[in-house]
Amino acid sequence: MRPISRLARSFVRLETDIWVSLARAVSRRPDTEGGTPIRYAGAESAVIWAFIVVSAVEIPAVHLLIPWPAARFVALGLGVWGLLWMVGMLAAHHMYPHVLTDELLRVRYLRRVALDLPLAGIRAVRNDLRAYDGAKSLQLTGPGETTLAVIVGSSTNIRVDLIEPQTFHTPHGDFTASTVAFWADDPKAAVASIRAAFSPDSGLASQKTD
Repeated sequence: MRPISRLARSFVRLETDIWVSLARAVSRRPDTEGGTPIRYAGAESAVIWAFIVVSAVEIPAVHLLIPWPAARFVALGLGVWGLLWMVGMLAAHHMYPHVLTDELLRVRYLRRVALDLPLAGIRAVRNDLRAYDGAKSLQLTGPGETTLAVIVGSSTNIRVDLIEPQTFHTPHGDFTASTVAFWADDPKAAVASIRAAFSPDSGLASQKTD
């Protein structure tokens, strides 16, 4: 029963996240927490939009093809639910960006993953494009499994090295890592902003060398 219970909780949590994200999008209230957003939605937006378009075309097509009224009603309900679900997934990518504040960098994936990296604990940050296998959005990788990767579109393109290992509490379990990797739509600008935030001198230096 435990695996079934975990699966049910994950489904309920994801469903809740989707509808909360959709509500935020309708009310135009992205969750930036007063900081500077670092977007990552571009990596998957095209794919999600493709599903949305297909779903929108499929709903009237199925309605015309099914001859039984009861089956039409069920198909219509499922089609509308699926379309709204995909719109909510797109909204989740836009409503919960990474956030850079005066004190920390919050690395996110949708509404469920949020890794808080205190700026005082960052040793270095750089562009580092890497691809990953598997469908998991959170993976512990690297020699000695010390890099925690928050994956979008099967990739990350920014690497943040910490002064010392940090333990992160996530819905997928607890992970201890000395490096965090994640995706940003504009990695060069993101790296420059993070460098300037945790070390103004190194930020100036990066602008000269990049």
